[in-house]
Amino acid sequence: MMRMHATENIIEEIIASTYGEQLDARKRHVFGQALQGLVRLAKAEQLLDIRLDAQRAAGPSGNASARRQTRAILRRIGLDLELDQVQRKLEFGDSTDIAADDGPGGADLRDGLPRD
Repeated sequence: MMRMHATENIIEEIIASTYGEQLDARKRHVFGQALQGLVRLAKAEQLLDIRLDAQRAAGPSGNASARRQTRAILRRIGLDLELDQVQRKLEFGDSTDIAADDGPGGADLRDGLPRD
């Protein structure tokens, strides 16, 4: 026996009170699914509102912290990519000067600063 949720009971009551027993099984099912979809949409909107309220309550410092973390992660990824390129050049014996090579961000690998 399947458990019937409160929303399913209410949907059945709405269908019965709106159309009575006049609806055939197919129309009853379609109408019920439309109402169920409306309930799902309302739940999703409610969750989004809760998340937005929580972000507002955390204030701008919460967003700044997330941006700092994102930038730090991206910097680490960039450094990993640069190190992989250097390693490949060393492994495959590329004859170019590795120390003077520009990495993905235009940074000189000798000092890690962008060149102008």
